[in-house]
Amino acid sequence: MKTLFSMTAAAGVLAGAAFAYPEGAPWGADDLNGAQSCVTCHFDFEAEENSTFVSLDGLPETVEPDETYKLTLHFAPSGAEIAGFLLSASAGVFHHAKKGTEANEQDVRSTAPLPAKEGVSWTVTWTAPEDVDDDADSEIIFYAAVNGANNDMSSFGDRVYFRTFVVQLSD
Repeated sequence: MKTLFSMTAAAGVLAGAAFAYPEGAPWGADDLNGAQSCVTCHFDFEAEENSTFVSLDGLPETVEPDETYKLTLHFAPSGAEIAGFLLSASAGVFHHAKKGTEANEQDVRSTAPLPAKEGVSWTVTWTAPEDVDDDADSEIIFYAAVNGANNDMSSFGDRVYFRTFVVQLSD
């Protein structure tokens, strides 16, 4: 009886992981080396760093201060049924996003997965910072994390893809 209870409790905990963040990945989970990254919950496979399955369009090598850019994050999956994302920038601000996404200052994330068999993309709006402090670096780093999931409502069988993009802020 005790074994049956333990197995039932363990199954409940694991199933709960799939529903732990129904509103989307926790803010900041796109840092692979952070205390809580996407791989904290989706741990069945090694995370793929600098994934070629993830790309970001609309971002020039040099961005103009206080300019707004329409960015499109693309994911070309390797066997994923559905996908969700989290994107953050070291500076600048993301704006309120479309239905199914939400922005929080320097972060934007999906709040509902999208079908991903044929690839998927999300378009967001980001404004570069007005200026750079004299002692600060003019480099802006974008961190992207995409969860390519198998749609079984569990943490198992999902793969997490990370990619970093770097731009310069014009003087």
